Amino acid sequence: MKVLVPVFVYSIAWITSTASATTFEELAAQATSARAANQIPKAIELYRQALQLKPAWAEGWWFLGTLSYDSDQYKEGGKAFAEFVKLDGKSALGWVFLGLCEFETGENEHSLEHMRRALDLGTGLEPAIEQVLRFHEALMLTRLGLFDQAMPKFMPFVRRGVHDPVLIAGIGLAALRQPLLPKDVSNDVSGGQQAVINAAGQAASVWMAGDASKTEPAFRALVDNYPKAPGVHYLYATYLISFRPAEEAVVELKRELEVNPRNADARAMIALLMVRAGLSSTALPIARQAAQDGPASPMAQYTYGLILAGNGDFEQAIRCLETAERLDPASIEYHMGLAGAYSKAGRHEEARRERRTSIALARESDSSSAR
Repeated sequence: MKVLVPVFVYSIAWITSTASATTFEELAAQATSARAANQIPKAIELYRQALQLKPAWAEGWWFLGTLSYDSDQYKEGGKAFAEFVKLDGKSALGWVFLGLCEFETGENEHSLEHMRRALDLGTGLEPAIEQVLRFHEALMLTRLGLFDQAMPKFMPFVRRGVHDPVLIAGIGLAALRQPLLPKDVSNDVSGGQQAVINAAGQAASVWMAGDASKTEPAFRALVDNYPKAPGVHYLYATYLISFRPAEEAVVELKRELEVNPRNADARAMIALLMVRAGLSSTALPIARQAAQDGPASPMAQYTYGLILAGNGDFEQAIRCLETAERLDPASIEYHMGLAGAYSKAGRHEEARRERRTSIALARESDSSSAR
């Protein structure tokens, strides 16, 4: 009870001091004073009261949002920043904090949308804040299963020499195609899950850094130490595709399917490599199975659609390719595949639209790489 007495007395004094403050100006002044005095709970309550009297007070929503965010009250902070950007939609910083609050509350799609809105506006962002935002964007892309978008977003951090456990874990999750955030990873008694994620992150980081002498040994160690971990053989295969004959990558992809028979991405990659080798007819049933196993896998839908389009089944091909594009709208390859199918089906205006989108995405990618 001794702890409760001063809190009760303080609360009575607070209520008494604010009871007579009936005007917006008085409440706003008291809120500012409380904030300046670092009386955070009091300031938050006063800002709330003032905003009830004047909901169009953008500055009030801003300070209510920032105070809530700094106090780890992310749900309340998100509500405040949502009101703020309604009043000042050109404030990149407002969209930054709205997206970061939603990141913390698990509003994944909204978080990504609003973080990207901030990056599109771009003005008024300090370099440090922009880097925080881009890092959270990469983490959210991973959480949403957009692994092929996430991996390039991590690369600038690696190439700047950033060494951070959360970065390594984020890269590891994206590399192993696990739709999780680093904070979601739970350690078992032996720490096995965390260990394989970190090992995958380390190997992928070496690859991203461009250290050719260390990349192959890092991947070999990963495969040797974790041969039964889902995603490991697939990751190694993606590396081999760039540097070795396709047959070696196929071997690893088949090993991945032995570990995880319903890995739609691994099956789709096998089919895609067969298409590139001129074996489309043999690849068709493999791609069909991949699409069935992975209705939410853009790669599986794209590969099946690409083969169907080559066989003249344009209607079904377009459905698959449109699904791939919807699942991963930032993929230039998916837009180009859909453009080709539209063109073959005589839907020329839609084909032109997809080509224009591909060009715009390519320019955006070049601009991002330069930063």
